[in-house]
Amino acid sequence: MPDLQANGLRFHVQRSGSGNETVVMIHGMLIDNLSSLYYALAPALADRMQVLLYDLRGHGHTERPATGYTIDDAVNDLWAVVEGSGIEGPVHLLGNSYGGTVAIEAARRTPERVSSLVLVEAHFAIEGWGEHIARELELAGFGLDEHDLQLWLDAHGGRKLSRMARAAELLITTTSVIDDMAAVPALSPDDLRGIKVPAYAVYGEHSDVIERARDLEALLPDLEMDILGDCSHSAMVEATASVRALVAERFDRMAAGTTVAGRTRTISPGDGEGSGAEHRSTIDRYRAELERRRAEAAEAAGSVPPGGAG
Repeated sequence: MPDLQANGLRFHVQRSGSGNETVVMIHGMLIDNLSSLYYALAPALADRMQVLLYDLRGHGHTERPATGYTIDDAVNDLWAVVEGSGIEGPVHLLGNSYGGTVAIEAARRTPERVSSLVLVEAHFAIEGWGEHIARELELAGFGLDEHDLQLWLDAHGGRKLSRMARAAELLITTTSVIDDMAAVPALSPDDLRGIKVPAYAVYGEHSDVIERARDLEALLPDLEMDILGDCSHSAMVEATASVRALVAERFDRMAAGTTVAGRTRTISPGDGEGSGAEHRSTIDRYRAELERRRAEAAEAAGSVPPGGAG
């Protein structure tokens, strides 16, 4: 398990592939680590270029310090890992979910270090985003502490998912991640318009962040984007083969100089892929149930008057 000291922390890093160019893959937050990208997308690019993956701070096998979970910290971690890996020159950044947030911010701040962006279900900080993410993390922490959820994870999620859920609970309950996310400043439209590196995005049509896809479409006139039918925010899991093929195609077209500026298309996932509407519905029901339980717990503790807050 390769370890790398960077920005004062021990990071878990994996590398594969070869070539003159490098793509750095950045995974999502909470119940995620580099393995999701290592198995889903890295194989599609390792025969074209070098692939660098790392566990974000507090995730996977990287250290979990008590503080340091701001977007500034994440961008500084990214470049420290790149530099510590001996990579020179600009790199391609591929971010999934919150990894896309980090990639966008890195490209906005240091465009000279970024060859291109590939964004899979990318978040980014609009007005109120930090408070929303903090609320989602807080709610997730409440759910992960539920005994019946842990039993379900043990029975149906397998040991790996159950282990990741427990690590996520520790991240939420023992670090400053919620407060740090709440303090993330919003990007203005001009901030996003200022991103000049070539960019490509993939979103599921049922994604809970599909509006961010529309924002990017409006603000980045040269963006290429694919919308995957019958997929949710978990598009990379629901339609792995399709997302892998689309990302590989994007890099092939960049190499050939045949990208299409300002193009958005809708793609039907392959056979056996999709189920995004069902997945979105399940997540919505889960959140509603947790909110109900949380309200009951708060009322029982006397923090909310009977009947709610009015």
